[in-house]
Amino acid sequence: MPNLNDQPADQARIVASLASECHAPVAEVAALYEQECSALASWARTTQYLHIFAARKVRELLMGQGQEARADLATRVAA
Repeated sequence: MPNLNDQPADQARIVASLASECHAPVAEVAALYEQECSALASWARTTQYLHIFAARKVRELLMGQGQEARADLATRVAA
């Protein structure tokens, strides 16, 4: 994961919290979180708050989906 000014334990806590909240597998949430962090870090001027925006995006992806969207996410994570 990119350096987001938070410790690996904090990242693990964020992922675990999102997985619990969204009733999703930790591995899937971790992959989405890492993907979102990388995407944001690629253009961000500052990375201090990226973990907040990445967590929000992952939550939106996981909470706003049905079975069909979940299958699309699984494909996105695998890519």
